[in-house]
Amino acid sequence: MHGGAPVLHQDDRVLVVNKPAGIHVHRSMYDRTEPSLVEGLETALGRKLYPVHRLDRPTSGVLVFALDHEAASLLGSAFRTRDVDKTYGAVVRGWMPASHAVFEVQPDVKDPRRIDAETHFLPLEHFEAPWPRRGFPTFRFSLVEAKPLTGRRHQIRQHCDDLRHPILGDTVWGDTGMNGWLAQVFASEGRTLGGLHLWCRRLVLPHPNGGILDVSAPLWPEVQQLLDWYRSFLVPPPPV
Repeated sequence: MHGGAPVLHQDDRVLVVNKPAGIHVHRSMYDRTEPSLVEGLETALGRKLYPVHRLDRPTSGVLVFALDHEAASLLGSAFRTRDVDKTYGAVVRGWMPASHAVFEVQPDVKDPRRIDAETHFLPLEHFEAPWPRRGFPTFRFSLVEAKPLTGRRHQIRQHCDDLRHPILGDTVWGDTGMNGWLAQVFASEGRTLGGLHLWCRRLVLPHPNGGILDVSAPLWPEVQQLLDWYRSFLVPPPPV
């Protein structure tokens, strides 16, 4: 582990870590005193790192750094030209019924423009918990796989909201009323909501030295514990 992030892969050109939730990749423009993951890793390694993509502060999972300028250029180009296969997991409100694709995104929550951004979703598991809400006797939610082809800011989070399946714990694009209610439900169960339910599970990308680098991240223990609990509410798929 370096700088609070377990190392998933390291060689002479590339470092891949399992980013924890709750820390910025770079120093935040809103709080210059808050430490960043880059700074912690550079201190631990004693060398400069070159981030080639980013994860939001509340998102955990696979994060890639280059260890030299040329590797940074090659890896950055791979992300820009969609030569990186990205797989995320998320827990969302409701039962996402089938595969979906979304093709636009707003640049910012306050900006009404729409720009190209593509994400494909696949529901993996459906849950139904005995928590009454808004006249319904139960609360339904889903574990989904998200594969973004582009890399716009908050892309997966906004696209889930566009599909009316906001991510649990999302304070920007999510359902704030639901989040507050869920926090109370979880507290009554002796648990915490645990922040944004989104993580980067796997990246497959071209290595600067040639060949393919395929890296997956195990779920952080707090995420795994929540999923294990959610699976006590698992709804079996219908027979084929």
